[in-house]
Amino acid sequence: ALADFDEPKRSTFVMFGVLTIAVRIYHDRVGYGVYSGPIGTAVLIIAAKWLQKMKEKKGLYPDKSVYSQQIGPGFCFGALALMLRFFFEEWDYTYVHSFYHCALSMSFVLLLPKVNKKAGNAGTPAKLDCSTLCCACV
Repeated sequence: ALADFDEPKRSTFVMFGVLTIAVRIYHDRVGYGVYSGPIGTAVLIIAAKWLQKMKEKKGLYPDKSVYSQQIGPGFCFGALALMLRFFFEEWDYTYVHSFYHCALSMSFVLLLPKVNKKAGNAGTPAKLDCSTLCCACV
């Protein structure tokens, strides 16, 4: 969410987020508030950036395929991870918590941008195949 900001603003937001999360974890280690603040802020920043780009482009940003292939499944895996974490973890902690980490990592794989605009061009990026996705869950 912060990748498009310039350096002083980005560092300020990152430090504010780290300190906020540290205080929230100190007060309630397993509560909803630890996750709701950072997730809500990230969604708000991304929505504002995308709405701004849609207004400039006068069209849909990003393309429809990104919504159907990355954002939709990424949100589904994220929702599954949060449900496993908060509603089903008392069933069998070992297995449910492992599946929570698998679902969370799949959400990150799908939702993080595929191209790092700040890194420059180092050649063609590696393709994500089935074995790569399976290793991300382990």
